[in-house]
Amino acid sequence: MVDSPDLKSNNNQIPGACFGQSMKKLPKAVIFDLDGTLIISSVDFMKFRKKMLEFVKTKGADMADYSLDQKIVSMISKFEAEMRRKKIPEKTIQGYLDDIDAFMNQIELERIDETVAVPGSKRLLKALRKEGVKIGILTRGCPEYAMKALKITGLIDLVDAMIARDRRLNILPKPSPESAFALLKMLDVSKDDALMLGDYSIDCICANAAGIRFFGIVSSDGSREDLDKCGCEEYVSSLNEFGKKIGL
Repeated sequence: MVDSPDLKSNNNQIPGACFGQSMKKLPKAVIFDLDGTLIISSVDFMKFRKKMLEFVKTKGADMADYSLDQKIVSMISKFEAEMRRKKIPEKTIQGYLDDIDAFMNQIELERIDETVAVPGSKRLLKALRKEGVKIGILTRGCPEYAMKALKITGLIDLVDAMIARDRRLNILPKPSPESAFALLKMLDVSKDDALMLGDYSIDCICANAAGIRFFGIVSSDGSREDLDKCGCEEYVSSLNEFGKKIGL
């Protein structure tokens, strides 16, 4: 378990305040989701889901609880819970999770060369860095995928710290706030001095649980609806709008 950093209050920057208005003070750090937020991913997420369904079926899972409409994070959570209900030894469960990570990593890297940056991403990161704002990446992609995607899109040198999906770190990935706390510690900022930007509910849930002000960016047809379900209150339609919203 990663200890959360010192969370000192900051009266000049209250998470959730000034909805719909530009901020008067830039944050000390911005934490970005990766896929759909800074990069346009080439990952075949449907292939993820199909492979996951095939895998859990071989482990005796109750297939009535799983469907291709579910997100991978939900499938994994359901599978872990089911295995524990069935009293499967924890060492065996961890082995299953290692197997899942292995095929997810492979699928993520299959079309990595097709990755492109979201319009305005490099311009925004450069503008933030120019103002002394630190840049963090919080992603459920594997480290190799995240690093290669950032290199291919030319964003790697504009990032100060990143936490990707890596079970060896013993840090629960988002939507758990544990990953956000760990990244705040790496960036050496408090929750009140940071913002998060992401395009799906796991980003919003993670930010809310960590007490970090969150902006939702609509990246696809289902993005806005998914964010609405988790109570997202501040939206932007583009990275350019996000920059204006926070005072760049």
